[in-house]
Amino acid sequence: MIGKDIAIAALVRAFFKYYVTGILETQTDIDIQERFEPKNIKHVMLNHYEHISQHFNQEAFYAISRMNYEADEVELLIKDFITPETTDMDLVRFACRTDELYNVMVEEYKRNFTNLLAGCIETQEDHVKSYTRAPSLGEIDIDKAESIINRMATRAYELGKEELKVKN
Repeated sequence: MIGKDIAIAALVRAFFKYYVTGILETQTDIDIQERFEPKNIKHVMLNHYEHISQHFNQEAFYAISRMNYEADEVELLIKDFITPETTDMDLVRFACRTDELYNVMVEEYKRNFTNLLAGCIETQEDHVKSYTRAPSLGEIDIDKAESIINRMATRAYELGKEELKVKN
């Protein structure tokens, strides 16, 4: 078992790290050694910020739902939740199941976004020192958490690689 606070922080970090990495690795017009420089990371964030939250919310809904609901349970509950006014952010809030988990996710989103705007892809060591702690969120099976986080990393990387195709 692993704390849900650890899992949600890792999930958010995986999205940002691999989304931006996908974009950076696709920049064929920039020298490979300059792609991961802070100045370029800042530039990427400013040029793609409008898609980041949209992609995050869509991917986070599925990932966080898997953390907090059984498949048949989410299908049943989501039918009553969705209205024509429901936003992607509403769905993420639903997926979080509790305000406490939602608030931790929001804090992690802001922290990771801010780091990238400063040109920094956070190291694992810095992440462990800085993530939002909330042990009261309970625990999740570690294998399930790893599967969810790995899928988020894969999807984020794919979306990042596709981002330049969309922009051009």
